[in-house]
Amino acid sequence: MNLSRRAVLGAALGSLAATAGGCARPVDPATGGGSATKTLNIGLIWTRTGDALTVAESTRYEQGLRIGLSWVTNRINKVGVRTIKTVKVDDKGDPAVAAAAAEDLVRRGCHVLVGGFTTPVALRLARVASSRKVLFIPSMATADELTGINRYTFRDGPSTTQLLMAARAYLKPGGRLAVLAADQATAVKAAAVLGAATTIVAPASTKDFAAVGKRIKAARAGQIYVDWPVAAPRLWEAIPAGVEPITVLGARATWPSYGAAAGSLRFVTAYADAATTNMATQTLKGSVPNRRLDTGHAEGFTASQMIVRAFQLGPQKADDMIPALEGLEFGGIKTGLSIRPGDHLLLNPLWGGHLTWTGASGAITAVTDRAFLPPETTPPL
Repeated sequence: MNLSRRAVLGAALGSLAATAGGCARPVDPATGGGSATKTLNIGLIWTRTGDALTVAESTRYEQGLRIGLSWVTNRINKVGVRTIKTVKVDDKGDPAVAAAAAEDLVRRGCHVLVGGFTTPVALRLARVASSRKVLFIPSMATADELTGINRYTFRDGPSTTQLLMAARAYLKPGGRLAVLAADQATAVKAAAVLGAATTIVAPASTKDFAAVGKRIKAARAGQIYVDWPVAAPRLWEAIPAGVEPITVLGARATWPSYGAAAGSLRFVTAYADAATTNMATQTLKGSVPNRRLDTGHAEGFTASQMIVRAFQLGPQKADDMIPALEGLEFGGIKTGLSIRPGDHLLLNPLWGGHLTWTGASGAITAVTDRAFLPPETTPPL
């Protein structure tokens, strides 16, 4: 099969071959490493019941994955003569359900697992991948604990630290920063990376947002970094006037919850619609509802590129897939991607911007006004 330029969309395949050549030998491209009757199985463990936002995110990720697999394989969904098959299972947002599903998928011949749309689920799946020796690509889970957790786990998006390092660009020199988070560990981590003077912890179940607003005001900060796991309009309304909020942009469905704060909000994100324009972007936009791309689309597309490359060099077992991905340099929806061999962190560009209202209906739109390249956001190994 001729994967041509779409196989990795800009990858330096020559240098990659030099990097991985001593560890794994490419399979016969005419056979895909086996007979045509043996499929190359991907186990997608996604959320179809439970939290509505997680369901929506997993839907967009599946779209990016499916469209990406078609694009990377020149629309035939094959590596050599072997067909790529995606087997989907609902994890119901439950780590135990996800782990049981992963075990079943491995027994059914899946050498690659993707999924884990929350940190607890992703961490549980990473343990299954390590014990069963299958490749695992966590989806939309940014927890730093996943970086380097084992040799079988590879990221397809940024970590929390990478996002925080991008957020530092919005800090005002000499200004006072506070961090608001739903738990102490998150608050401490963000404060350490951002250099915040004050941390404010309010559980996600908080209802008394007026009290939260008073605590923000008492901090006498000019800026506040908000790490909030749920869409809570009253939280944003409680931020005192004159305090500039900074956050990681949530999925499109959460944007209305920012309310009046949207006017002063500065965000960082792994991807936002129109952040890039290329052939991959055009293909993806033309195949998703309303032609609007979100973070999930970009990460699903990236995962598809990684999976096809893994199948090219190691269709039979994950231990052969690992050297195919370590050190891989490629591009797609997002350009300039590479996988750090030491911990499988994905070095990838991030974006910053603001929200605005457009059109007669006053629709909220994310406008990216700056890009952060990997040297600016990559933590030391």
